[in-house]
Amino acid sequence: MAACLEQRLKNGDHRDLSHEEFISVLVEDEFSARNNRRLARMIGRANFKPEQACLENIRYDSRRGFEKKDIMQFSSRTWIDNAQNVIITGPTGTGKTYIAEAIGLSVCKTGLPAQKIRYKRLFEEIRSARGTGMYLNYIRKLQKVKVLIIDDFAMQPISQDELSDLLDIIEERNQLGPLIITTQYPVNKWHSLFDDPTTADAICDRLIPAAIKLNLKGKSLRGEK
Repeated sequence: MAACLEQRLKNGDHRDLSHEEFISVLVEDEFSARNNRRLARMIGRANFKPEQACLENIRYDSRRGFEKKDIMQFSSRTWIDNAQNVIITGPTGTGKTYIAEAIGLSVCKTGLPAQKIRYKRLFEEIRSARGTGMYLNYIRKLQKVKVLIIDDFAMQPISQDELSDLLDIIEERNQLGPLIITTQYPVNKWHSLFDDPTTADAICDRLIPAAIKLNLKGKSLRGEK
């Protein structure tokens, strides 16, 4: 606030304002600054790529398998408040992670925390947490994230124990907030990706039925400018 005061006095912003109005302007400056710092911290913890994907920069093309209205629904909080999962499928390079991160950034701008983690990395962190006796703390940490993005879902085999851990995470988040899943596999193939049919049933039943589904199409966008 002191910095803003100095800058506004230097610019002469106070000349046409009453004392009360000028103080109100300084308070607004501080409020905006705090919100911007908080947003920067949330984005820093979200593990997004440096180029910072955003909804406004998504390229719309009917050949990609979605329209603007499919994306604009994420500019409101309705899907978050309803804990409605999002499943983004499609071939490699079609922009699944970009769209997921753009949605995640939109979540952060509403003041809610989002975080992206790769599927493989998730289980590496779980193993590390178990090895140090911090598993429950790690699960609680994930619970505090309002929108959790799991990138490259089911892209490598996992053990039965890891499958159970995945189900635990999904169940814990059922009422807390939505998951965003990106994967190359269409949802009708998910069940066959897991060794245990019973656990596979439980995972698919919790993730798929009410989810918002985006099925991306077309050629790879990587390397395009």
